[in-house]
Amino acid sequence: MQDYAHITVEPASRNCGAFIAGIDLKKPITEAVCREIHAALMRHQVVFFRDQDVTPLEQTTFARHFGPLRIKHRSAFELHDDTPEVSVIVNDRAHPPYIDHYHADGMFRAEPEFASMLKAEAPPAMGGDTIFVSLTAAWNGLSDALRATLDDKIAVYDFMKLHSTPEKARNWTGPSREGMIKSRDENPPVQHPLVPKHPVTGERCLYFSESFTASILGLNKYESEAMHALLTRHCAKPEFQYRLQWRKGTIAMWDNLSSLHYAVADYWPDTRIMHRLTILKDAIGMKGAVAAE
Repeated sequence: MQDYAHITVEPASRNCGAFIAGIDLKKPITEAVCREIHAALMRHQVVFFRDQDVTPLEQTTFARHFGPLRIKHRSAFELHDDTPEVSVIVNDRAHPPYIDHYHADGMFRAEPEFASMLKAEAPPAMGGDTIFVSLTAAWNGLSDALRATLDDKIAVYDFMKLHSTPEKARNWTGPSREGMIKSRDENPPVQHPLVPKHPVTGERCLYFSESFTASILGLNKYESEAMHALLTRHCAKPEFQYRLQWRKGTIAMWDNLSSLHYAVADYWPDTRIMHRLTILKDAIGMKGAVAAE
């Protein structure tokens, strides 16, 4: 078990998630604190901070300790005026939520994104939880026979598998259309190992999502579709999950290689406003940080 000298870490469940306390994200943080947060993230796949009502600028300042941030362009989400790294995700009566699937951010990219950070700016009074899934636990939860079948498989990941669906049609009209076309053109289908070894922990992860994994190479069309349905159901098992109830000022940070997430849309037509940013590369992991054991 990892010992932490500068923060406290309380596991949220056996397989996924942990709460970090003893830190004020409005204040400067040291490299030692960042390394301990990184170690907790590697061990638990997603970490949570309560009562951190930071500004978008403070959120980006904190996130930069872990790696370079993506500068966003307007497509599906609004942007914050002063911090182009921060997407403003607004769902209300006029903009119903439409993401009813487990996914990892950026897995359709040639260089997938390391981590995401989401802050509850204005959560609804009831509902609007996010479910997180450990892809490490999902891989370990498969039978030996199925792991042997999938162990060396390569999968195709496609931006348009999700974004060509009828539910996403509204993003292809109006002010967001140009940004969606840009995202589509910059992200043709790519191939990644279905079961990569995590570069920091060395653990195997089931790098799969129902929204972006388009096919599995080496299987015929019908086998691939059947395996997709099986893995979709498998990843939704509660045993691999933690369900976070948001409060204003709650921040979640997750590793996109080893986790999925699902935004529960049970609050509509109430309003839910979230601030999200993307950490492109794992700067601490690349320096040789060792994850907690």
